[in-house]
Amino acid sequence: MELITTVSNSPDIQVAVRTLTVGGFILENANRFPSYALIYMHRYDEFGGRQQYCFALFESKPVSEQIQAAEIAAHHNKAELVVISPAIVNNTPNIEWNHFLNLFGGPIYSYSPLEPEFGDHLKQLSINKLPAGVVGKPDDLFELYIHRALEFIFGCKVNRYGQERRFEARPDGVILQDRMFSALYDTKAYSNGYDVSLDSIRQFSSYVTEFKNRYSQYFELHSFIVISGYFAHTKEILESKSRQLLAEVNVPLVFLTAESVVQIIALLSDFPSARRSINWRKIFVNPVFTSNLVEAELGVIDKDKIIVKNKS
Repeated sequence: MELITTVSNSPDIQVAVRTLTVGGFILENANRFPSYALIYMHRYDEFGGRQQYCFALFESKPVSEQIQAAEIAAHHNKAELVVISPAIVNNTPNIEWNHFLNLFGGPIYSYSPLEPEFGDHLKQLSINKLPAGVVGKPDDLFELYIHRALEFIFGCKVNRYGQERRFEARPDGVILQDRMFSALYDTKAYSNGYDVSLDSIRQFSSYVTEFKNRYSQYFELHSFIVISGYFAHTKEILESKSRQLLAEVNVPLVFLTAESVVQIIALLSDFPSARRSINWRKIFVNPVFTSNLVEAELGVIDKDKIIVKNKS
């Protein structure tokens, strides 16, 4: 099952930005010209180093003068130039449009967290309801939507275990934001709200133990996040459930609703460059998550004026 819309071989700036953003790149600026655009983005490598890129997106096969202009702009901004065009250009390092998209598993086109219908679809799927015009099983689709949402929120690659690991001691996925934040997560699409039972705690505990046994020398696990439409418990009971997991495996259980996921996406879409400056460890120790926690962090970052917020 795929959440990707097929597109033509003609490069599209909106599709490119969405694809790169969900792939972990952070947009800084974009300049449009008569037949091409320059997109300035950066991302962090596995060692925490900042890598600067200038993506030159051409609507048609570029001529040498256009490529030279792109090279000058990239050099001026101390960025690595990546030329993207509908067809291969001889004697110039470049990448063909469809190949570029395939590097990220296909274009993030109509089911990206940045699309207006994404939030409504996510909330319906979280209560095991299939949105109109969408085909598939709601619980499987909810897992896929959450995967896309988490990659956008944390600005990093999120490892999803997938259907082939369903019968092993694995959650739905793991968030590995370099050395800054690591968390396991599990999605629960229930029409009447997810009931966190004693068996649930035991299952989550086994997931954490398995992960720590294999990867504790590489990653410190900070949280276990459960995501659902809503939870069939009071705040006090959820806090008690979180303490149970913390007592067993020294990792807090955090409850995140689909509504909160949508709110976080809305906050970060106006300030995507702040994603890696947010103290996610501080936020995801709170058993009952609210988007106000992210809003407060963004307020501090905005006041510091070190990272520039997107202009409306």
